[in-house]
Amino acid sequence: MTSKWQWPSFLAWIPANWLWLKIRLALRCAIAAWVSSVLFIIPTVQVWIGQASFLLLIAAFLSPPVDPFLAVVEREVLISLFVAATWAFACLGMFLANLARTNTDILVPIQTALFSNGQYVEAAPSAILAIFIFLGTAILLYIRVHQGPGPYLFATLFSCICLITNLTTAALVPYPYYVLGRSIFIPLVFHSLISILASILLFPESLSNNFTTRVAAVFAPLQKATSIHLTLLRTKPGGDCVEEFREHINALSGVVAQSEAALGPLAQAARLLPSEVVYSRYSPRDWRPLQDLARRVAVRSNGMMIYFTLIDPTRERFPVTPATTRPGTPAGTAPSTPVEKHSEPPHHHHLSNLLHRAHLHNSSRHHHRASSSYGHLGVFESQRYLDLEAHVWHDPRTESHTTQTHNLLQESCTPLLEQCQSATGCLQSWFAGAASRDGASWKLAKAILSSALFSTAAKTERREKAKQFQWEERVAEIRNVRQKLEEELALFRKVARLNVVKLYTDALDPLDSPSADDSYLWSYDYNQLPSHRYLFNCYVYQYHLMRFADMLGELLDHVIRLETRPERRHRRVWTPKLHSLASIALFLQWIKGVWTYSDNTRVGNGVVRDEEDDMYGVGLPYPKWRDPDALPPSNVWELMGRWMYKRVVGLTGGNALYAVKAGVLTTLMCIPFFIRGSAQFAYDNRFLWGIVMAQLTSARFRGDTTFGFLTRILSTFLGGAVGLCMWYICAPTTGHHASPYALGAIFAVCFPFFFYIRLYIPGPPMRILIFFVTAVLVIGYSYQDQYQALPSSPGVGWSVAWRRFLLVACGVFAAFIFSFFPPAFTLRRYQRTALATTCAELGVIYCAVLSLPYASPSETHAIVARLIAIRGKLGRLKAGKVNVKYEISLRGKWPEERYHTLFDLQMQISYSLSHLLSVIEHLEPAWTRALLSRTRFIDPNFQGDVLAVISMISTSLRTGSPLPQITPCPLVDRFMLKYHGLNVIHKEAEEDYGLPRTLTKETLENEQYLMFCVGVSTAFGIVGRLDRLMVAAKEIVGEQYHIQGLGFGGFGSGIARREGVPLGSRTSTRI
Repeated sequence: MTSKWQWPSFLAWIPANWLWLKIRLALRCAIAAWVSSVLFIIPTVQVWIGQASFLLLIAAFLSPPVDPFLAVVEREVLISLFVAATWAFACLGMFLANLARTNTDILVPIQTALFSNGQYVEAAPSAILAIFIFLGTAILLYIRVHQGPGPYLFATLFSCICLITNLTTAALVPYPYYVLGRSIFIPLVFHSLISILASILLFPESLSNNFTTRVAAVFAPLQKATSIHLTLLRTKPGGDCVEEFREHINALSGVVAQSEAALGPLAQAARLLPSEVVYSRYSPRDWRPLQDLARRVAVRSNGMMIYFTLIDPTRERFPVTPATTRPGTPAGTAPSTPVEKHSEPPHHHHLSNLLHRAHLHNSSRHHHRASSSYGHLGVFESQRYLDLEAHVWHDPRTESHTTQTHNLLQESCTPLLEQCQSATGCLQSWFAGAASRDGASWKLAKAILSSALFSTAAKTERREKAKQFQWEERVAEIRNVRQKLEEELALFRKVARLNVVKLYTDALDPLDSPSADDSYLWSYDYNQLPSHRYLFNCYVYQYHLMRFADMLGELLDHVIRLETRPERRHRRVWTPKLHSLASIALFLQWIKGVWTYSDNTRVGNGVVRDEEDDMYGVGLPYPKWRDPDALPPSNVWELMGRWMYKRVVGLTGGNALYAVKAGVLTTLMCIPFFIRGSAQFAYDNRFLWGIVMAQLTSARFRGDTTFGFLTRILSTFLGGAVGLCMWYICAPTTGHHASPYALGAIFAVCFPFFFYIRLYIPGPPMRILIFFVTAVLVIGYSYQDQYQALPSSPGVGWSVAWRRFLLVACGVFAAFIFSFFPPAFTLRRYQRTALATTCAELGVIYCAVLSLPYASPSETHAIVARLIAIRGKLGRLKAGKVNVKYEISLRGKWPEERYHTLFDLQMQISYSLSHLLSVIEHLEPAWTRALLSRTRFIDPNFQGDVLAVISMISTSLRTGSPLPQITPCPLVDRFMLKYHGLNVIHKEAEEDYGLPRTLTKETLENEQYLMFCVGVSTAFGIVGRLDRLMVAAKEIVGEQYHIQGLGFGGFGSGIARREGVPLGSRTSTRI
C-alpha cells in the first residue's frame, strides 16, 4: 500500500497557496510583467523609453499589481509623484551647481562629456551636488523608515535611484543635464500604467470583495476553534488525559492566533473602503462596522482560552527557583524559568510538589553561600508565593473538584457552543461567497453581453426566478441559524449556565432563607463548599462564551440587514459621497491616511517606529508631564524658545539620526564621482549599483543591517546565476545576441513560476526581491547592449553578472561597516526600551479602565483603540527580534527567552485589560463599585503599590538600572488582604452598595454576580501577571539594595491566611 507523498516542510508553502484565488493573482502579475518585457524587447520602444528601459523589468517585480485596483492606483501614483519630485529636486541641485561652475560649455555633446576622463569635474559644483545628495537621501530614507512597508517603500526606493543617478552624472557634464531624469521617470510611468490596467482587466477584484475575503479569513480559524473547544470540554483535564489535554490547548492557541493574525490584513483592506467606486449590491460603507465586530470576536475567542489554561495541570507556576546573575547586572548564566500564561491562584499542586520545590529553592540558597560572586533573583517574591501556595491555595481535592466542575461546565456549554460553531460556519461561508455572488467585473460583462445577444424573455425570467429562490434559501438559512443561536443563548442565560452552581447550592443549608435578624447565621460551612476558584473559573468561560455568542448574533443581524434591505437587492454603482468641500476634505484625509499608515506586521530591515511613541494617546484627562529643567514659559520669547527647542530635540530621534547617518554614508560613497581622477572610473564601472545597494542595506539597527548584508550577497549571487542561465539560453551563439522571440518566450514560461514564488514564499521579502531583480537586471543590461550604445555599458552576460555581484558586495559591506560608527543603534537596546514604553502604556490604559465607571462611556472606544495599538506594537516587536542574533556583541548572547517572557506577559496583560473593560461595561453601577472594592482597585494604598511596580519596571527597562530586591511584589498577597470567598461584600465592610452581604442561591444565579466573579478573576490575573513581570524584568536588569536577613524568616509560617495577614501600614485599608 503506497502512502500519499508529503511535501518537505520547507516546500509546504507551495500546496498551502495552491488555490485559484491566489494563483490568479500570480497570473495577473506575470502577465503584467510579460507585457512590460515585450515593450522592453521591441527595439524601437526600448530606445524611445531611454537608457534605463530595463527598469520596466525591475519595477514589475518590485511593485506588482497584486492588490485591488484602488490600492494599486495609490501605490503607483505615489511612485510617480515621488520620482517626479525627486527629479525636480535634482534639477534644482544641477541649477545651483551650474551657477558655481567656472567652465560651462553647453556645446559639448553628452557622449563627449561622459567620456572626458573627468575633465569637467569641479570642486564647487561637486560640493553643492554632494549637499543635495545628502539632503535628498536623508529625507527619502527618513520617510522610508518612518512609514515602514507600505505604499511609500518602493516610492522612496525608486526616488533614491533617480536622485543618485541624476546628481552623480551631473558632476561629469559642464552644464545642467536636466533631461537625465526622464530616462528613469518614463519607464516607471509605463510600469504604473500597465499595473493599473492589469488590476482593472486581469481578474479584477474590488476592495469590498478583498475585505469580505479577509473577514472570512478571520472566521475560518474560529470555526475550527469552536470544534476544539467541544473536544476540550469532553476531555478530562487530569489523569491519563493530561498530554492529550495539553495538545488540544496548544492546537486551540494556534488557531486563535491565526484568527488574530488575520486582523492586520483586514485593517489594511478597510483603510481605502470609503474611497472606492464599485458596481455591487453592497456599499463599501456597509463593511466598515464589521472590522470592529471582527476585532471584538477575536478578543472574546482569546478570553475563552483562559479557562483551559487555568485548569491545565501541566502549566508553569510562579518561578520559585531563581536564575543566577551577577549583582547589579542584567546578564545571567542560568536560563529563566517560564511563567504561566494565565494567572489564577495556583491550586493544582499537591503538597509534595510544594515541598519538593521548596527543597530545590533551599538548595539554590546553599549554592549562593558557596559562590558569593552570584546572587539569586526574585527570592523574596518566590518565598512569599511558596507561603501562599502552602497556606492559602493548597487543596488536596483539587483534581476531583476540577473534574467535577469541568463536567458540569461541559453539560451547560456544549449546546451553545454547537450553535456558535454553526454560526461561525455560516458567517465564514457567507463572507467567502460574497465576492462570488457579487461577481467579478469580467464575469458581469460577459453575462450582460450574453444576455443582450442570446437571452430571450423566458430565459431571463427563469434566471431571475432561480436567483430569487437562491436568495430566499440563503436568507432563510441565516435567519434559522440566528434564531437557534438566540434561543440557545436565552436558554443558556436562564437555565443551562446555572448547572455549574449545583456543586455549591447542594452544599448550602436546605432550609429556607434566614430572617434579617439572624442572617449572619445562615448555615453553610466553607469546609463543605469547594473553593470559590472552581466556580470563578467556570464563570470566566461562561461569560466569554456568552459575549462570543452575542457578537456572533450581532454579525448575523448585520448580514441579514444587508441581505434584506430593498436597496441592496440589486447591483448599482456606489460612489463616495462628494461635494465641492467634501471632495477636498476627502483628498486631505487620504493624504493624512497614507502618511500615517504603515504596514508594520513585520519589523525587519530597520523599518520600525521610534520608541518615543506618545504613551498618553488615549483621549482621557491625565496628569501632565513637566520639564524637570525649566519652568513653564512666562513670555513670548520663552514660548518661542520652547517651541524651537522641541523641534531641535525632535531631530535627535532614532529615525532622524538614522536618516542623517545614511545620508552621510551615501555622500561618502559618491565621492569618487566628484574627484577628477576617479570620476570616469566610477561612471564606467557602474558605482551607482553599489551606492543604491548601500542605501537599501542601511537600516536603523545594526542587526538588520548585518542581516541585509548577508542576505543580499547570497541573493545577488543566486539571482545572477539564474539570470545567466536564462540569458545564455536565449543567446547561445558566439556573439551572444539574443533573439527577441526567444527572450519573450522564456519570460512567458518563467514569469508565472517566478511570481508565484515572489508572492507566497515565506521569509523576508527583500531576500527574494534582490534575487529576481538581479536576474532580470543581468538580462536587461545584456539585451539593451544590443540596441543602445550606452555611455557606460557593462557588457553582456557574464560581464554584467560579475560586476553586479562585486558592486553589490562592496555596497552592502560599506553599509555593514558604517553601521558600527556612531550613532549606532542596536535591536537589543531598542527591544528593551520599546518594552519599557509598552509597559508604561499598559499602566496608562490600566488607569483609564479603572476610571471608566466615573468617565464618559464614549471613552471606551479610545481605550479599545489604544489596546489594539499596543497589541500591534508588541506583535511587531516580537517579530522584529529575529534579527537580534545577527548583531555582533563582545558582551555575550542576547537573553532571548527572557525577553520572550516579557513579550508574552505584556500581551496577556493587554488582553486581561480588554476583558476587564468588557466586564465593567456590562456591570451595573452598584456591582461595579463592589468589584472595585473587593479587588482594592479603589484603595489608594494598593493602587500606589501597583503603579509603583509598573513605574519601576518601565524605568528599569528604559535605563537598564537594576531593580530593588525588595519591592511591593507580590501584589497578589496585598490583593487578598481580606478573604471574601463567594461573598460579594466582606463581613466587616461598612458599605454594601445595596447588595446582599451573605451568600444566597439567588445571588449565585444572578448574571451580575457571574460578571462580578469574572471581574475578580480577571483582576487577580492582572495583578498576578504584574508580579511575574517584575520577576521577568529582574531576570533582565538584575537586583540591588540588599538587606541581609529581611524576608527570609519564614514569612507567614504557621499563620492561617484565610483572613489575610497585614503586612504593615501600606496594606491597611483604613486611612
